Amino acid sequence: MWKARSREEVTLLDVLIDGFEKNESFTGFHCRELPMPDEDAAHRKFAAFSEEARGWKGNPIRAQDDHGQRLAAWEDLEIRQVGRGIMVRVRPPGFSSWWHDQRTWEGDPMGPMFDWLAVEQQLIPAT
Repeated sequence: MWKARSREEVTLLDVLIDGFEKNESFTGFHCRELPMPDEDAAHRKFAAFSEEARGWKGNPIRAQDDHGQRLAAWEDLEIRQVGRGIMVRVRPPGFSSWWHDQRTWEGDPMGPMFDWLAVEQQLIPAT
């Protein structure tokens, strides 16, 4: 059964999956604002998100921890924290050019996937 995650449990991957509207891009980034209950919680979440991102992307190309302003930045991802606010900024991947290319969908490339899911759905009893 699906259960919403608390602020403390949410991961960077959760934010990247669930946090962005595809058509909202400001200054070249999608942004997600995450107000935390207090500055300590925000600092802990910034540290957790930054560590998670390092595991995927290596060391940031830009890092800052000045006067309570924290930043961990890669070419296509920024994690910022000041006060009790966190902001995650992600550059859109721009895959619409191949997504909308008619050749991408020739031959029903996803049909076997949906067939497989349908078979599995029949084997799993409803909860």
